[in-house]
Amino acid sequence: MSEQPLPTLPMWRVDHIEPSPEMLALRAKGPIHRVRFPSGDEGWWVTGYDEAKAVLSDSAFRPSGMPPAAVTPATVILGSPGWLGSHEGSEHARLRTIVAPAFSSGRVKLLAQQVEAIAAQLFEELAAQPQPADLRRHLSFPLPAMVISALMGVPYEDHAFFARLSDKVMTHQHESGPRSAARLAWEELRAYIRGKMRDKRQDPGDNLLTDLLAAVDQGKATEEEAIGLAAGMLVAGHETTVAQIEFGLLAMFRHPQQRERLVGDPSLVDKAVEEMLRLYPPGAGWDGIMRYPRTAVTIAGVHIPAEGKVLVGLPATSFDPRHFDDPEIFDIGREEKPHLAFSHGPHYCIGMELARLELKLVFGSIFQHFPALRLAVAPEELMLRKEIITGGFEAFPVLW
Repeated sequence: MSEQPLPTLPMWRVDHIEPSPEMLALRAKGPIHRVRFPSGDEGWWVTGYDEAKAVLSDSAFRPSGMPPAAVTPATVILGSPGWLGSHEGSEHARLRTIVAPAFSSGRVKLLAQQVEAIAAQLFEELAAQPQPADLRRHLSFPLPAMVISALMGVPYEDHAFFARLSDKVMTHQHESGPRSAARLAWEELRAYIRGKMRDKRQDPGDNLLTDLLAAVDQGKATEEEAIGLAAGMLVAGHETTVAQIEFGLLAMFRHPQQRERLVGDPSLVDKAVEEMLRLYPPGAGWDGIMRYPRTAVTIAGVHIPAEGKVLVGLPATSFDPRHFDDPEIFDIGREEKPHLAFSHGPHYCIGMELARLELKLVFGSIFQHFPALRLAVAPEELMLRKEIITGGFEAFPVLW
């Protein structure tokens, strides 16, 4: 009897955001699966909630390594000084401690009024556009970039420049080497940060770049590590939130009853945002976070050899019925249970409170500003950015 071919990733979402039937069928067979990655490499895909948490919190699995093509970005940033995703143990903890205060609940609360003002300004500018207008251009793209600018202490007017660079860095790469587009963009972004950090010597303030300079002066980080930390925060702080705003809006358009619930009861916004993060997280395909076991391990009865490729499928874990009741139902009043959209363990998303703040401000008020907001094209006409790790759309034309 011939062997069955391995399931192949990615398993694309239906209508851009709904779960892949192939993913659901595979997940129903168990919490971990042997799969083939787009590169042709074989490995394992973890789709179970508890198993994903176990892998992400187990120091036996290292984060660094050479990821399969088209599952994570090209290796231009892996190994770069200050890129948190490539560091482990005490080194990771040291670097994370340096940036953590900038993303603390206290600092985020202080930013809230500023973020609200940015959102109000963008709503006003969107309302002034001729219809149909591109919501991506006027809201979902600039909002996160302007917010991360405020947090970092760089000029608002630079947001389009560094957002363009972060797009290139987060693109699935089919090229490599010192002259690849992603590597050049990463180097240009680091050069930009280096110049802005020099400016902070003369003009400090309550911002991340000033915090990073202090860490350098105190011997807690090298200058190159500080630059890498800042560049990483710019990339991570922009791309994911852009996509989440767009996926969240598309979810609301697809589920008008849930939209009506939110409009009728704005206090549901916190739960609504968590449900969007759970069911419709950023991502162009059903991928996740790669881990490599240092020694042979067994997960849910499945043997994995040392240095095997283990992809933790964070989006897939949201459909684990052992953790979520009726997981395929979009319910903005759902009893809150922790999802893994922000990952888990030592590498959980350090900017999650800031992302939540932005999302709550958008979804807590956008339908008050634009009660008749709707897509200007059929959903299938939206062009998914499959080449970008976080997904999102080329354009998001709307009417109101």
